Amino acid sequence: MSPSVTRSFAAIAVLAGVASVVLVVTGVLSPRQQGTFAASADGPITLFDGRVIPAMPRLLDARQQYDVRLKWLEQKHSTLLSMMRKNGVGMWIVVNEEFHNDPVTEYVVPPLTYVSRRDVVAFIDGGADGLKSFSNYWRPTEDYARFVAPLPVPRSDRGLQDTEVGLQAVYKKYQPKTIALNIGGTRGQTSGLTHDTYQFLAAALGDEAQRRFISAAPLIEDYFDTRLPDELEYYRAAVLATDVIAQRALSTEVIKPGTTRAVDVKWFFNQQIANLQADARPWFEIHVAVQRFDPQTGKTIPYVHPAPDDLVFQAGDIVHLDCGFSYLGFSTDWQKVAYILRPGETDVSPGMKLALKNGNRTQDSIRLTARPGMTGYEATLAALKNLDGQDFLPSLYSHPIGYQGHALGPNINARNAIIGPKPEHDSIFRLGAYRSIELSATTAIPEWHGEKLTIPFEDDAYLTEHGYEWFRPVQTRWYLIR
Repeated sequence: MSPSVTRSFAAIAVLAGVASVVLVVTGVLSPRQQGTFAASADGPITLFDGRVIPAMPRLLDARQQYDVRLKWLEQKHSTLLSMMRKNGVGMWIVVNEEFHNDPVTEYVVPPLTYVSRRDVVAFIDGGADGLKSFSNYWRPTEDYARFVAPLPVPRSDRGLQDTEVGLQAVYKKYQPKTIALNIGGTRGQTSGLTHDTYQFLAAALGDEAQRRFISAAPLIEDYFDTRLPDELEYYRAAVLATDVIAQRALSTEVIKPGTTRAVDVKWFFNQQIANLQADARPWFEIHVAVQRFDPQTGKTIPYVHPAPDDLVFQAGDIVHLDCGFSYLGFSTDWQKVAYILRPGETDVSPGMKLALKNGNRTQDSIRLTARPGMTGYEATLAALKNLDGQDFLPSLYSHPIGYQGHALGPNINARNAIIGPKPEHDSIFRLGAYRSIELSATTAIPEWHGEKLTIPFEDDAYLTEHGYEWFRPVQTRWYLIR
């Protein structure tokens, strides 16, 4: 999903107006016109144009996901001390408030449902004793106790501890030179501490400790953007599930010209995620965009992203779907395009095929040039250089993906091929990290009298020593709908 969405209200009005007319004139297509499917309950789906949508992978249920994530948490904790030392952190305090979860919590302690007023977890560099971890959590399960010890103070008959006294005891014993808090970041993941809890910690630990407070943002990014080898195939299954549902959404199963509205595609995607019964949910508002060339006027209706909910699709529409969901503590992000054939058409025009190919070229400009250790700015320069001399307009806005859809790590940013000044602080590409390779390519279409078509793509990939590898094959041909 693009972090910034441009809306054109004039274009929305035009699209909505045209759609309402088409609904009257075109009507609902017959089953013969719509095309048929060949599918089994668990197998692939073959469409009229030869496109084969792969079978849906079998995802883990809620309990299975929890067990897998506990194994990953053990591995992540084994790397945490070295990350703390690398980032100059002596003590890291994560606080989760009732109904105001810190985005970090579920990745540093077991992914349970926390509803205490204020759950505090403190990770400490214990020197020769290694990583020490303490918490005031009042109902520690057996799993929780494996990872975090109680604060070194008594419990009441209700299981509660004096958090202030406990934190003071830990601070006095270990005397950390720095105390990292989830503040000072530019993202939600790195600025989860509330003002009230900051004041609580400052009062509990005292003025001397408060002078040692630093931002945990660099540590959080390091922790979040470092992938475990064991995670890769599980994430691949999530990407495959996203691809399967997206392809179904961009087919005659869902889109019937003259009848189907933009909002219907969103709810189809949402319902299919619910049907997975895998404790999964969309992490943003699923939407479509529409481009349309009018042969009578020789003009294209401006690209509207997103399309209004009541837009009715019609023959000749180029439909762009932006979708993704969260599962197993990860998120996917996916964009694909389809064309609704006009009566008598069996394929898109040569110019439209070239536009899609230009989208693939732009994908490769990022995929093939990025290397571990590069900064986001360096990778952006390399990707742009790879596009020198092209006769279309590339736009790059690729972001990390992982625990969140818009995850922490380096960005590749050159919208409309324009790169800004070199940032003062920039993140580096980590070997094995995941990325949403998001972009667009705008091409003049000869059959449209030079009018332009924008192809947006978004595919998830992971970084190797030689560039990015796709989790799924990218779209290299138009998805056709009739």
